[in-house]
Amino acid sequence: MSEAEQPKETTGRLLAGRYRLGEVLGRGGMGTVWRAVDETLGRTVAVKELRFPSAIEEDEKRRLITRTLREAKAIARIRNNGAVTVYDVVDEDDRPWIVMELIEGKSLAEVTRDDGLLTPRRAAEVGLAVLDVLRFAHREGILHRDVKPSNVLISEDDGRVVLTDFGIAQVEGDPSITSTGMLVGAPSYISPERARGHKPGPAADLWSLGGLLYASVEGVPPYDKGSAIATLTAVMTENLEPPKNAGPLETVIYGLLAKDPDQRLDDAAARALLNDVIHAPEESEEKAPEPPADSTRSMPLPPPPAGKPKGSGKRKGAAAGAGAAAGEGAVAADAAAATPAGPAGPPPSSAPSGVNAGGEAFGRLLARHKMVILAVVAALVVLGSALAVALNNGSGDGSRDNKGKGAQESAGSEKGADKPKEEAGGQGDDAGDGDDDGGKAEDKPEDGPPDGYETVSNSKFEFSVALPEGWKQTGESGAGAGAIYAGSDGGYPKVQVDLSRSPGSDAADAWRKGEVSVKQNSTDYKRVSLEPSSWRGYLTVADWEFTRTEGKVPVRILNRGFVTDKAHAYAIMITCEADKWDDKSCAELRDTAFDTFEPKG
Repeated sequence: MSEAEQPKETTGRLLAGRYRLGEVLGRGGMGTVWRAVDETLGRTVAVKELRFPSAIEEDEKRRLITRTLREAKAIARIRNNGAVTVYDVVDEDDRPWIVMELIEGKSLAEVTRDDGLLTPRRAAEVGLAVLDVLRFAHREGILHRDVKPSNVLISEDDGRVVLTDFGIAQVEGDPSITSTGMLVGAPSYISPERARGHKPGPAADLWSLGGLLYASVEGVPPYDKGSAIATLTAVMTENLEPPKNAGPLETVIYGLLAKDPDQRLDDAAARALLNDVIHAPEESEEKAPEPPADSTRSMPLPPPPAGKPKGSGKRKGAAAGAGAAAGEGAVAADAAAATPAGPAGPPPSSAPSGVNAGGEAFGRLLARHKMVILAVVAALVVLGSALAVALNNGSGDGSRDNKGKGAQESAGSEKGADKPKEEAGGQGDDAGDGDDDGGKAEDKPEDGPPDGYETVSNSKFEFSVALPEGWKQTGESGAGAGAIYAGSDGGYPKVQVDLSRSPGSDAADAWRKGEVSVKQNSTDYKRVSLEPSSWRGYLTVADWEFTRTEGKVPVRILNRGFVTDKAHAYAIMITCEADKWDDKSCAELRDTAFDTFEPKG
């Protein structure tokens, strides 16, 4: 029976002598969903009616009937609270009607349209619920193939998240029912491998989940170009428009939207990162209100105007911060990112290449660069974001307070970011010991940095450290969690110092969690070592050493994460070209950075 032949008025109809149809809940390309009453059991149900297009051929009709029955069987096999329950299948008018559990609520698409975008935490909760359903489905050999916001229902009673519409699901062992050369699904949520006509696996559904998370916080689907062909082409070839509202969810989104399914986050990695976002502490609840502008209060002196450096102050005792509360990995956040300079300066020639087949552009810092640059510096920013979630418990701890400013300005202004210690603070142990007679930077006190080095201070990320003379800050790390320093050419070696204000409890464990994303998103990654360490009496310290290829340059990285007190965790990452790791210059850089680093929080 074609659509033209089907009854125009179905409301009030009794199916199988039992199900009384009421109002229409929704219509799609292949059917209508009705609210109905099961008069036998006295409960409200949903009934999905299969409707055939006009002038349909018999072969196509049989295919649609088979698809509908397959949907019912697929849902029935998934025993999970996030999937609807199928009660019955009724055969009337030579077509199947599926009777299922009724979910009172809105679709995710309606929620974001009517009620506003989801917070990263709520989006992570929705994503985790969908991931749970997909895990059960994949174990049963079922690929959903149509994960998108309009197919996710959120119950108005208890907030329960339900994945619906397995109408185009692929069930292992069943013959294909899709016409040859045809691709079924929503273009923005179709994975690159499906768009290329390759056989999909569970990773294809995870791509769609990444698109769903993106749409939940951005309000628009990823890669949407207005037409199916243009969108599918973008899915296969273009870089993702960096999300603006994702916060700690950014890592999961980029990891799930990796174009190469082999580089994509798997269920376990996605689950861990989503849980990190969900359980991250709420910062806003802890912030005290700002006092009135005319109130009397104590505060640190602001940095004085830039001038000629007067020398470097003494270092504080090596045990500074000892006995402070331990935490989970220093800002491990971007410590493994080695991110090139942001918009304030050009990327170094040794910027790394993308880690996946599509040359995916990871991170909002790259949004303003040309496509060719995006393809080159692609992967590194996501590494920082991934570690921010793994090591900072997904808190997004305020490292983006100066978002939108240039790299130099965001570190305390171009004039204040890289000053000797007296210039940045002017009080305490860092003041009063320098050369106040206008001496040059190289006129250092006895315990100052070695020859060829000068002390720089960063007020935004609360540290000072001695670096080679002439070095400058070239940018901020990918998630805005720290500062990157290099020579005038912007190449190697580099020093990156990151700050977290939400420490955890185990630096080594934090590094191990972060390693999952780094390994997936790096070229030629190889761990050298990862183990707890003892340093300065800090309660948790861990050294993570590894090699990888950035661009075409093999590099070696030492990343030390540590906690100085209950509100400050740091990571010092030193990157040298791999074949120069044991050279005097790189060895001296490592020793000097660790010997002279001082937290200023």
